[in-house]
Amino acid sequence: MANLRLQNILKNKVDTICGECNCQPSIGFIKLMLKEVFELDENDIDESITDGSMDKGIDAIFEQQNEDGENILYITQSKYFQNPDKSLDESAVNKAILAVSNYILGDSPSANLSPKLKDKTDLYKERLSNGKIDLVSLVFITNGQRVNPSLIKELEQFKSQQGGQIKYEVYTESDLSYVFLPTSATPVKQINLKIVKDIGGGDKTFIGLTDLGFVQGRVVKIDVCDLAEIVKQNPNIFNSNVRAYQSIRNKVNEAIASSLGNEESAKMFIYLNNGITLLCDNIEIKPGNEVAVIDNPSIINGCQTASTILEIYNQGKLKSNTAFVLMRIIKSKDEDIKRQVIISSNTQTAVKNRDLISEEQIQKELEKQFEILGYFYERKKGLHRGKPEDKIIDLEKAAQYYLALYLQKPAEAKNKKSEIYKSYKEQIFGDDLTAKQLLVGYILFDKINEKIKEMKKSANESRKSILGNSTLHLLPLFREWAIEESGKFLSDLEDNLLELENIFDNKIDSVISKLEDSIKGISKKEKDVFNPQYFFKSTDSLEKILNLPERKKKDISKPLELNFDNFKRQKDLRYYKPDQYSLDGIKYYEITYWNDLFIKLMEFYAKTDQIKEGNIDFIESGTRTLLLNNPDDSEKKLRKKMKNDLWILTNFSSNYLCRFCFAIAKKLKMNLLIRLRPTRFRKQNKYKKYKKNKKK
Repeated sequence: MANLRLQNILKNKVDTICGECNCQPSIGFIKLMLKEVFELDENDIDESITDGSMDKGIDAIFEQQNEDGENILYITQSKYFQNPDKSLDESAVNKAILAVSNYILGDSPSANLSPKLKDKTDLYKERLSNGKIDLVSLVFITNGQRVNPSLIKELEQFKSQQGGQIKYEVYTESDLSYVFLPTSATPVKQINLKIVKDIGGGDKTFIGLTDLGFVQGRVVKIDVCDLAEIVKQNPNIFNSNVRAYQSIRNKVNEAIASSLGNEESAKMFIYLNNGITLLCDNIEIKPGNEVAVIDNPSIINGCQTASTILEIYNQGKLKSNTAFVLMRIIKSKDEDIKRQVIISSNTQTAVKNRDLISEEQIQKELEKQFEILGYFYERKKGLHRGKPEDKIIDLEKAAQYYLALYLQKPAEAKNKKSEIYKSYKEQIFGDDLTAKQLLVGYILFDKINEKIKEMKKSANESRKSILGNSTLHLLPLFREWAIEESGKFLSDLEDNLLELENIFDNKIDSVISKLEDSIKGISKKEKDVFNPQYFFKSTDSLEKILNLPERKKKDISKPLELNFDNFKRQKDLRYYKPDQYSLDGIKYYEITYWNDLFIKLMEFYAKTDQIKEGNIDFIESGTRTLLLNNPDDSEKKLRKKMKNDLWILTNFSSNYLCRFCFAIAKKLKMNLLIRLRPTRFRKQNKYKKYKKNKKK
C-alpha cells in the first residue's frame, strides 16, 4: 500500500517543477530524481534527459564519477504513477535492457534514435571503446511499489551475461522515503531492548567487551521482530547515523530482503549479516538478563539492515523467533570517542566521505556560525529538510564552490567531488575556514546560476551547452576579471555582501562575454574534438581560458591594496608581490619584493628605536635569531644586510613578511598601504614545470 505522506510530497515537488519548466509530470519526476538521488545540477539534468519519441525506454543518460574515481555511465528509466500502488512491469524493464544491448553495448544503427539520444549514444559508445567508461549502470526509478522478484532475476541474468560490464539499480517508493521524508532532530531518549536468552544458556545472554573506563560495551542477540518494533516506534534512532540518508544508492537492502524472504534462509540471517552497532550514554541490564534499558540510543552502523527489516516486518513477512541479528552496544559519554566509533564503524562499508566528516568538530562549528548568520548548514544530507530552501547551505556544494572560487580548481569541483573529502579536504576544511567564506561562494554561484539560466532561454543548443557547463568556472573567472580588477579581495566581500552584489551587477556581463570569446578561440584550435561537457571537466581548462594570447594582457584597473583593515584576512599572498607602498595614504613609492619593503620599514624603525643583535618582541621570527652582527656564510644566504650593518632574517613567506610590515608600521604609527601586483607569470611557469615533470 502506498505511503500517502511521501506521495503527496512527491506530487507537490513534481507539480512545482512542471510549473517552472512547463513540462509533463513524467519529465518533472525524472528531473526531481536526477537532482535529489543523483545530485546533478540543473545543466547536467537538462543535458541528461532524453525522454520523448524514439527514446527506446531511455529517459536519461549521463556519466558520473564515483568516490573510487570510476566513470559510471548511468542509463535511466523512470516511471511516475498516478496510482502509486503499481510497480514496474516486465515490458518496461525488457525495453530498457534491449536498448542497452542494442545501442550502448551493441552495433544497432543509431539512426533509429531521437537526435539527442543518437548524439549521446554515439559519444558514450566511443568513450566505452576507448576505455574511458568503467561501468554501465542500468537504473530503474519509480514512485511505485517494490518490483516483482522475477524482474530482479531477469536483471541478474542480463548482468551476468555482460561479464561484469553492467550493474543495475532499482529504486521504489520505500527507497525514496529516505530522501524525501523529513526527519526530526529530536534524539531518542530511552528504549527497552529485549535480549534473546538461548535455551540452556543459563543467565549469560550477552558478551561483555573490555571495560576501558571511558568506554564499555556488550554484544547481544536480538529477534529481528523486536528490532523492527524499536525502529518503528523510534524512527529517529538513526539520528547520529552517518549513513541515514545514503542507503538509497547502495542496494545492500535487496540482499537483506532476499535473506529474510523465507523461513529457511531467515534462520541463516544471523550468520550472513554483519549486525547492528548502537551507541548510547548508558546501558542497564535488568534482573534476569532479558531486557536492557538504554539511554540516548543511536544506530550508527546497520541502518540498511534495520530499515529493511522494518519494511519486511510491515509487509507481514516476518515471524517472531525465526530470524535473529547481533547487536553491539557501545556505551560512552565522551564525544571524541563517539566520533571515533562512528567513523571506524563505517569505514569498511559503502559510506559517503561526506557523511564521515559530518561529525567532525569543524563541521559542527560551521553549523553554529551559519545559524548566527541566519542559515542552516546541512552537514548531513537531509539534516534540515523542511527548512526554507534558500536558507539551506549544503556541505558538499559549499565545498565545491570554495574549491572553485578560493582554490581556483573549478574542473575538480565539477568532476571530482569525492576529492573534496580526500586530497583537498585539509585545504578546504582548515581550522581557519569560516561560514562567511563558504557563504560568499554559495551566494556568488547562485547569482551566476540564475544569470546563466536566464541567458539559456534565448540561446541555441551550442551556446546552452557552453553556458551551462561553465558555471563553476565562472566563479574563479569572476574573481579574476571582476573582483580583483575592482581592487578587492574575496576577504573584503566576506563582511560586505552588498558590495559583492554591486560588483556582480556591474561586471557579470563582461565576464561572461570574455569567457565566450576565450571558448571561441579554444574551440577553433581544438576543432572537431571540442566538447563543452568534457572541456570544462579537464583540469587544464581554467589555464586554457586564462592563457589565450588575447587574455594575457591584463586590463587596466584599480590595483589591489592592503591596509590595516584587510591585511590579516589575506590567507595566501604567494602569487602577489608589492608594487607600491605609502606611509601616509597620499604619496606612493615603488617597491619590488616583500623582503625589500620589510627591510625599508625596519630601517625606519631603527631610526626611532635602538636595535641590536637579537629578536624584536612584535616580530615572530621562529627559532632563528632575527638580527645578527656577524652571521656565517650559510646564515647570510637567508639574510640581507641593513644600513646599520646588522643582518636581518628575510627567509619568510609572503604572508609573514606582510604581517611584519604592518606590525612595524603600527609601532611607528604610519598609515601603511601596499598596492599589489599579481605574479600570474610565475604561477603559470610553476604549473607548466609541474606538468612537464609529471610527464617524465
